[in-house]
Amino acid sequence: MNYHSVAEIYEAIDDTRKRLLARLADLNAEQQNFRPADDVWCAADIAEHLSITEGQIVKLMNKLLAKADSNAATDTTDSGDANTAQTPPAFPFTLDHFAEKVRDIKINAPESVRPCGTIPLADSLAKLRESRAALHALRPRLEAADLSAVLFPHPAFGPINAYQWLAVTGLHEARHLKQLERLLKDE
Repeated sequence: MNYHSVAEIYEAIDDTRKRLLARLADLNAEQQNFRPADDVWCAADIAEHLSITEGQIVKLMNKLLAKADSNAATDTTDSGDANTAQTPPAFPFTLDHFAEKVRDIKINAPESVRPCGTIPLADSLAKLRESRAALHALRPRLEAADLSAVLFPHPAFGPINAYQWLAVTGLHEARHLKQLERLLKDE
């Protein structure tokens, strides 16, 4: 998918979230905690992981916005200087190459976002609602700022900008939605 604006990113990540929540809705306790093997996450673990991850992305977005604000405040570059390097435009962009890169490989979650395995699904769903509300609260600032050159390394993709991080939120959830669908199919 090509993203042309922050609004399109939000639309895409909200669509993925809607599909995720629909899949998690009405799971009974057995389905929430089903593991085909000891080293496989159950549905509750997946939701916990996603809630931790999105909470960290909200914190990261705040840091990237602060960095952009700081850079703008200290930028004394004369935009009319022909020798000034120009940052490529933020949009359009796609995450297709990232998705292709990790499509067939298992990625081990960093320790900081691994589920502990004891959080009830309902608690993780509440945290997902909170983190999405916090992400939406940042939208006006994300739309107003130029974050194309504000980078932070992703564990699998390397340095990506703030817009890409926002879009990766949906890519990450879509990947785990597929994992959840496979898991529940095996159940």
